[in-house]
Amino acid sequence: MTVDIADRPELAPELRLVPHAFRRTFGRPAEGVWYAPGVLNLLGGAIKVPAKWGAIVAGDRRDDGLLELVSVNRPTERALLPSDDVPAWAAGVRARGGAALMCSVDLPRGSGLSASEALGTAVELALRDLAGERFEESRTEVLDLPGQRLLVVDTRIRRSEPQVERPYTRQAEDLGVALTAYHHAQDPDPEQDAVVEAALAAGARGASMLIDPPGRPAVALVDADLVPAVKKAITKAVEIAPRYLTIVPGPFKTEALR
Repeated sequence: MTVDIADRPELAPELRLVPHAFRRTFGRPAEGVWYAPGVLNLLGGAIKVPAKWGAIVAGDRRDDGLLELVSVNRPTERALLPSDDVPAWAAGVRARGGAALMCSVDLPRGSGLSASEALGTAVELALRDLAGERFEESRTEVLDLPGQRLLVVDTRIRRSEPQVERPYTRQAEDLGVALTAYHHAQDPDPEQDAVVEAALAAGARGASMLIDPPGRPAVALVDADLVPAVKKAITKAVEIAPRYLTIVPGPFKTEALR
C-alpha cells in the first residue's frame, strides 16, 4: 500500500504541509513534492548563493496540457497557464506541460532571495519529474568564506518603478570589495544606499544593493561575530526596521520526493 506523502511522519513538517494542502484542495493525494532554495544573486547573478528558505510544490499530472497553480499563501489567487491574467506571486513561471501544483514560498517577493526564481525552479523540477525527464541542476560557485556570513537586508520597501541593473565586470578583487564596487556601479537608491553605508561603517567587509523587484534589498559580507553590530547599525540608519536573513554559504541543492 502506498502511503500519501502528507501522512509520512518521518518527513519534515514543511514537506508534509504542502501535499496536505493539495489533498484538501483537490480531494486526492499528490504524486510528489519538490523543493528549490531561494537564491541570493550576488554581483548581478555572477555568483548564486542558495538559502535555506525557498519554494515547495506538490501535485500531479493533468491530461489537458494546462498548468494549474494554487498558493498556500494566497489560496484565492489561482493561476491557470498559459494565460495573460496571472497573479503576481506566479509571475515568471513558465507554462509548460500539464499539472496541478500546490505551491508554498516562504520568501516575500522583493526580499533579496529571488522568490520567483525559487518557485520557477521548483515548478520546473516538478514538471520534468512528472514527465519522466531529467532535471539538470545549474552549476554554481561554492563560496569558501570561513567565519563570514552574508547578511541579507529586506528593507521592506516595495516600489512600482522598475530598478534597472547596470553592467558590472568583476576585477581581480575579493568578494567584499567586489560587492561594494558593484553597488557604486548601480543607480543610487536612498534606502539601499543607507543600508550599505551603515553596514560598511559598522565593519562589514563589503555591501551592495540587490536587484530583486519590487523590493529594494541589500546584502553585506560580515564577519560572524560582527553580525549583531551590523544589524544594529543598519536598523538605526533607516526609518523602517528591516527584515534580516543570515546565510552561511553552501552548495545549491534541490529535492524531489515521490
